[in-house]
Amino acid sequence: MANVSIAINYWNQSTGITGQNLTQENQVKFTRVATKYKKKTGQTLSKTRAYKASREAARTVKAEFGSRIGSNSKATFDLLLTGIDRTLDRKNHNIDLGAFNVQEISELANLPVGRKAAK
Repeated sequence: MANVSIAINYWNQSTGITGQNLTQENQVKFTRVATKYKKKTGQTLSKTRAYKASREAARTVKAEFGSRIGSNSKATFDLLLTGIDRTLDRKNHNIDLGAFNVQEISELANLPVGRKAAK
C-alpha cells in the first residue's frame, strides 16, 4: 500500500467583529484592495477601521429591514471594499462612502507606528 498525501484547505470562521465582517471571499478581496491602497496612498489599509465602517452601514440596513447585523456586515464590508477599490482606480461608482461614516478613504488607513498613547 502506497503512502498518499492529501492537502486540505479550509476556512475557519472567526468570532466578534472579524466574524461579522469577514468571509473567505472578503479576505481575498481585502488583501487585493489593501495592496492597491498601499501602492496608491503609501499607507496601509486598516482592517479594523474597515470593519467598523462596515458596521455603520450594517446598522442602517438592520434598522430599515430588521435583518441580522452579521449578515449585513458581510455584505456591507464587500461594498466598502468595492467603493475603496473603485475610488483608488478613479472609476465612477455609486457607492456612497458617507453611508459608512467615511468622508475620505484616507480615514481607513492605519495610524502611524510609534504614535504616543492618548492620555
